Amino acid sequence: MHREESWLATTVKRLLADKYGGRIPGVRRISADIAEANGGDTISHGHVHNILTGEAENLTDRTRVLLARFFGKQPAFFHPPEHGTPNADSVHALAARLATFDQAQLDAIRTALDIASGQRRPDED
Repeated sequence: MHREESWLATTVKRLLADKYGGRIPGVRRISADIAEANGGDTISHGHVHNILTGEAENLTDRTRVLLARFFGKQPAFFHPPEHGTPNADSVHALAARLATFDQAQLDAIRTALDIASGQRRPDED
């Protein structure tokens, strides 16, 4: 049985092909190049392998940041596109989580939403 390649694996492979001129190097080389782009901080070659094979579906924020620096993208680029309409349970769960944030965190989220929705540019304060 053949399973469809994950969004993350497809996306990272495309970015790697672009970065390396079509020929994707081995995972140890990719891990070393990620370290070079991130001041020594890297993603293990085993995790790179899992990303490329589709075994790693959910990335940590740290991994997103490292990939973003390596590829010259924003960390949000490595979130898969959402499909469909959020259901009431997911909205309530998000609201409950936001209720635990302090005012500075809520202000930062509001700013991020303004940037994402095009109501504000990233360099505006």
